[in-house]
Amino acid sequence: MAVIIASAITYAERWGFLHARAYWTLPLTATIFYTLGHLAFDKWAWRTWLVHFVLDIPDLRGKWDCVGESIDPATGGVIYNWTAEVVISQSWEKIRIYSETKHSRSRSVAASILVEEGVGYILMYSYRNEPRPGEPELKAHYGYAEWHISQDGSTAEATYFNGGGRYTGGCMKLTRKTRGN
Repeated sequence: MAVIIASAITYAERWGFLHARAYWTLPLTATIFYTLGHLAFDKWAWRTWLVHFVLDIPDLRGKWDCVGESIDPATGGVIYNWTAEVVISQSWEKIRIYSETKHSRSRSVAASILVEEGVGYILMYSYRNEPRPGEPELKAHYGYAEWHISQDGSTAEATYFNGGGRYTGGCMKLTRKTRGN
């Protein structure tokens, strides 16, 4: 790619489209190289196992089955069992978590992956939950979840809590159904 761009600039100069190397050719070339390199890394290279291995970042993309329990903060007992399907969309720069139950939908607002020595990977994210139409007992709310992901990336145990409209918390067990987007 670098050879093609450099050749194009050289021929443009020879044919009179550009005057002698202008001050802007180096920044333009660098910008093009960075943009194309970043795009290629984000779309293709980042999805290879070798990049994940070298950078020590897990590939969490795919669908996950979730079994959750809402916990009563006063007693510590389970007050509600629920299930969800979670979809994770991930690229080099972004990770998004989408969750859907029969009563509501959630989407992440901000997310981060931590590598904890001797523990493994921890996925932390804040989310916005919106009830489905016709769910009078549920209110839109914000929350926070933290997943502790197994070494092989096939399961996770998580905790969550909500605020700003619904004050609950609980735990989740997640099993990966599919890999990739």
